[in-house]
Amino acid sequence: MKIKKLVASLALLVVGVIGLAGCQSKQPSLKPSAQTFKPDGIVTVVKGTASKNAALTYQIGAGQTKKVNNQDGTFVIQVPSQLKATKVKLAAKRRGVTTTKTVTVAKAKPLASYPKFAMTYNVINQQMKTGASVLPMQIKDGLTDLVNADGLRIRVNVQNQQLVGVAYVFSVSKMKSKTEMKKFALQLVALSNSVGADGKQVLKDYQKLAKKAENGQTTIDNIHSKGVTFETNFSTKALYMYLVKK
Repeated sequence: MKIKKLVASLALLVVGVIGLAGCQSKQPSLKPSAQTFKPDGIVTVVKGTASKNAALTYQIGAGQTKKVNNQDGTFVIQVPSQLKATKVKLAAKRRGVTTTKTVTVAKAKPLASYPKFAMTYNVINQQMKTGASVLPMQIKDGLTDLVNADGLRIRVNVQNQQLVGVAYVFSVSKMKSKTEMKKFALQLVALSNSVGADGKQVLKDYQKLAKKAENGQTTIDNIHSKGVTFETNFSTKALYMYLVKK
């Protein structure tokens, strides 16, 4: 009799374990690559892995929930860099079951107030007679293209009307033209001075980097001027410069 009860108990235990394993297998996987992510350029890149067929979303602080592309089990989110350490809630949902994880985006330092930057930039361009578009004195928080035309792009990250970073992108195809390179140089000087750096020195330092790149050097040093870092990268299509404070 005792043997029968023991067998019955073992059978129930096995069924329970199988049932638990079945429940666990339904739980979608969600694994951020880190617990804290640091700013990279004007954004903070949050990435990781998840179940291939899971629907992914994220929420920055108390902001709106947004969808994320699930790229065959991996995800990459570009979060506008924040002025304070900010929680980002990640969620993976599959077959009605949701897995959540929370990561932290480390704080970034502001370059200047956005209105001051815009005013200085507009005055400098007027003095140099560059013909550049006049920037608005206020813009909404987040990532905004101030200029994006003719191979030149100026993209900013603004949080609470503070300028957190500037992305300056220039097309490689335009670099063969002396007229276009003059435009590039003038805008680099204007942007540099507008965030408190020494525009003329930054331009000289850039010219040194450009020569190294032409000679085949693949690793390019960053430019530093008066507390501002110019993270510089060359690709086959464009030059990328990110103006940030470290």
